[in-house]
Amino acid sequence: MKVYELNPATVSRMARVDIATLDRKPDGAMFEFHGCDCGVASFVGQPPWERHNGGDELLHILAGECELTVLSDGGEESRLLHEGDVAVVPQGCWHRNNAATGVTLLFMAPREGGENTWDDPRLQRP
Repeated sequence: MKVYELNPATVSRMARVDIATLDRKPDGAMFEFHGCDCGVASFVGQPPWERHNGGDELLHILAGECELTVLSDGGEESRLLHEGDVAVVPQGCWHRNNAATGVTLLFMAPREGGENTWDDPRLQRP
């Protein structure tokens, strides 16, 4: 059995990475669960766009807030997510977080079929 402490005291001690200062994916606690890469990300800023063709992604906001933007066949949808919120990003949808004031979140994303880009996917050629 493996236990991960994600209580409020532990989460409050997590250092948030400023996305603008990174030149590679940040180190962090990751684990595998039923074909998903899981972990906790704590950051300020806006990571690249991503999509998961192997299944849905689950996000649980542990602290702070972020604006989640999802692109689907129905258009663009943005929601401000707060501590305690859980969001499910549908398979195959480009999405991006903007954590202007910082966020710490638990994610579960399919290990296979992931893509990311800094370029706006709406401007890419098919």
